[in-house]
This record gives sequence, structure tokens and C-alpha cells, in this order.
Amino acid sequence: MSSTGKDDQVRKIFVGGLDYDTVEATLEQYFGQWGPVSECTIKRFPDGKSRGFGFVTFGSLAAMENCFENQPHTIDGKGVDLRKAADSGPNSGSERSKVYDPEARELKKLFVGSLDYTTTEEELNEYFSKYGDVISVAISKYPDSGKSRGFAFVTFQSGASVDEVQQTRPHVMKGRKLETKRATPKHLVGKPESQVSTTKIFIGPPEVRAKGHSGLSEEITDEDLTEYFGQFGNLVKVQQMRWEDSGKKRGYGYVEFTDEDSVDKAVLVRSHFIRGREIEAKKALTRQQMKDIEDIKNNSGGVQNMNMNNMGMGNTGMGMNNLGMGISNMGMGMNNMGMGGGSMGMGGNPMGMGGGNMGMGGGSMGMMNSSMGMGMGMNNMGAGNTSGGRFNTGGMRSHNVATEQRGTKRPRTAVDLEAKIMRKLYVGNLDFGTSEDDLKAHFEQYGEVEEVNI
Repeated sequence: MSSTGKDDQVRKIFVGGLDYDTVEATLEQYFGQWGPVSECTIKRFPDGKSRGFGFVTFGSLAAMENCFENQPHTIDGKGVDLRKAADSGPNSGSERSKVYDPEARELKKLFVGSLDYTTTEEELNEYFSKYGDVISVAISKYPDSGKSRGFAFVTFQSGASVDEVQQTRPHVMKGRKLETKRATPKHLVGKPESQVSTTKIFIGPPEVRAKGHSGLSEEITDEDLTEYFGQFGNLVKVQQMRWEDSGKKRGYGYVEFTDEDSVDKAVLVRSHFIRGREIEAKKALTRQQMKDIEDIKNNSGGVQNMNMNNMGMGNTGMGMNNLGMGISNMGMGMNNMGMGGGSMGMGGNPMGMGGGNMGMGGGSMGMMNSSMGMGMGMNNMGAGNTSGGRFNTGGMRSHNVATEQRGTKRPRTAVDLEAKIMRKLYVGNLDFGTSEDDLKAHFEQYGEVEEVNI
């Protein structure tokens, strides 16, 4: 960049939050009161409509500094956000990138699920082209067979096309109702809350605070919030929380929309700038939704843990590994028991080593009618514990086998086939590029999917 270009960049400011009817001449006239303006531009869509922000380059650094010293600024009845285009602060680049841009790349991408498996990319292109120019269509396919996985991603030339698609839901192709939604925000990928639907957002200071002011200030009015978030959809209400004793703002609040898609869009943008303050938007969840998410996080891998805990129960292979140990400990159990009159209380089956059966009770090896794991039966056998004719089952329920006939079935608690644990499926050996949307689209062919968690 030439020295002249660098000088221009130093004297250049970003102007956000402009009224869509504001023109360059208005900007030049307004900022001209602080000094000469060498250049003034408003960023526009291809159809000529304003994108709500622009840039102004002053003729001198003194004029620019004078302008910043006289904040806040209001143009055409709207409070605008000013930032130095050449701010040397470490977070300046990230802050500028967070300013709401309706044409940001992530706002042009659409997820399309529940596709008929015969649907082609050409058919999708033809269908969605009526909402605007389509840059690309990509149907996700299985690498081995090349068959469709039932979902795709459509990227438009303009974010306005995605808005129109979402405003005209539902969409039907080949007799199937399509699921269309915005791309999952990067900061929510893999998190349960990304799959939660709500019409309400929480607004407040960002989790990771960058350089500058953040959170709802006393200067931000409900009208400011209504005007700003009205860009994302129709509002039901806005609410700024206050301290009961002083009446001052607590720095956060809520915005409720009529449509879940408006929430998805606001959360996708994530950081918003209102009157020079950075505000982060998150999905506002009910207590039940938060509890469900916490349960998912706590129980992630619960299927694996359950299987591991149950490996000793009714697992013949595991029991067989312990077979030799149980028999080798038989002598020790015999020696320590004093035989108890020649009987271990094993259902009336004598130890009778001379009889050659080692007290196996007809070959059951103390398995208590095979209802317990074979390994557990052998472990108890080696322990030689005959207190009162009961087996010590290591914390499990003890049964008096002296009064219980072989083959008698004990009552069991009925299993609820619709319990959450019965509806949960572990899926392993996933490709590292597989997303939650991929899994959901695949398993929906077998029934309604409640949640997916990678």
C-alpha cells in the first residue's frame, strides 16, 4: 500500500447502524461539520439498496479526532456506531468483523434436510433458484456407495434469498416436507443447545469481551433494541432487566420474536453493536430446556458406561475367564468353612468332594439358576461365604437358596420400553467430518429424532 493509501486508511472511519434511506450526500454534509471530507461511501446490495453501513474519509486526522470527541452521533434520526478503520488495537479487526453484515458469508448458506434420496443437485438448484441466484448446491453422499445421505447445503449469492426461503416455509419436494434452516453457528457446533428451538434470545455482554464497551447501557432504549433487532424478524417484545432497589439496568435483557428462524439468524451473527456497545445474542432457554441440556452433557457416553458396568452381569465370556480362579479358590473356601456338617447350604447340594462334583449342585456352579453372571457365581464360590446359607453377591440382593427351589423365577420389575435410555443409540466409528446434521438426516428415515449429540 502506498503512503497515500496508508494516510487515507488512518483518516477513514466506519459508520454503522445507518438508516436505509440515508444517502452519501447526507453523510458528507453531516461529517463535514468537523472538517473536510475527502471520500464518502455507503455499502449497497446489488439491487442498490443500502446495507446499513458505510465509510467516511476525512481530509485530516484532526477532523477525524474532533468527530470522535463529539460522540454520540445521530443521522436521520438514528444513532450510529463509529469506529476507526485503522484502529491499531489487537481486537480491532475482530470487532469490525462482528458488525452485522446482512451479506456475511454464513448468512448465505442454507441447510436442507429430509430430502428424497433420489433428489439431484440439479433439481435442488432449479427449485431454490426462484428465491435468488444460487452459487452452489452440495448433496452429502456416502463415500463408499455415493448414495445421497438425505440432506444438502445450498449457498446463495445474497443473504436476502435465505431470508425469503425461510419466510415461505414449509417447502415440499417429491412429496416430502423439507427441513430448511440456517447453518449452525461455529461456536455452537457439537453443543446440545444448537438443536433447541426457541423464539426468544438473551442479550448481554459477550462471554469473551473484546476491546471497548459491552452490555446494555443506560443510553440504550427499548426503541433502539426494537429498531435494531427488527432487522432479523417480527418482534413480540423487548425487555431490559433492572435492579429492584436502584432501578438501574443490569446490562442484559431479552428479545422475543414471532419466528424461531429470527432467533437462529441473530444467534448466527452472535455479536451486535448498538450505540457503540457490543451485545452478544444467545438462545434464551426455559428451565426445562436447560435441565435437559445439562442431563445430556452429564450423560454423554452414558450408553458406554452402562455397558461397561454391566459386563460382569450375565456375560458368559467374562464368567468363563474367572472359571479357573473360582475352582482354584475352592480348597481355600473349604478349609476356612469347616465344611458346616458337610454341606455349604448350596440348595441342599453337598460339597461331597468324594462324589467328584465339588459341590457344583448339579453343574450350576453356584450361578443361582443362571440369573447372575457366570463370573459372579464363580467368584462367590471361591469366597466360600456361607453365612446363613446365603451367597454374598457383592452388594446385590442376597437370596436364601436353602428355601428357594431350583428353577423358581423371581419377579422382575417391568421395563419401560419408552424410557429415555431405551430410546438412546450409541453410534461409533464416525468420520471426523460428520456433523450432527448428517446424523440427524440419516436416522430420520427410521423415525423422528429427538436429539443428536456428537
